[in-house]
Amino acid sequence: MTDKSSVTETRIAIEGVRNDNDVRKCLQKLYGIFADTGMGQATFEMTGEATADVVIKHSESVTVNPEVIDAAVRKAGPYRLA
Repeated sequence: MTDKSSVTETRIAIEGVRNDNDVRKCLQKLYGIFADTGMGQATFEMTGEATADVVIKHSESVTVNPEVIDAAVRKAGPYRLA
């Protein structure tokens, strides 16, 4: 069982995510990198603006590399880090 105190989250704003279809496309690409990088899960929080926040849960020992996230969402479509 994982010690909950060792889990944290990282928020990154992504441009171009405006609806459920955009979220699905981005999550599919992100899940492809999670096992390799040690990240746990991700959700999107819609902001009502031109960006949405991706919230990535991960162990405190894992550093989320924004460049890796950017590369993944760019493969999903017209999305990029804000």
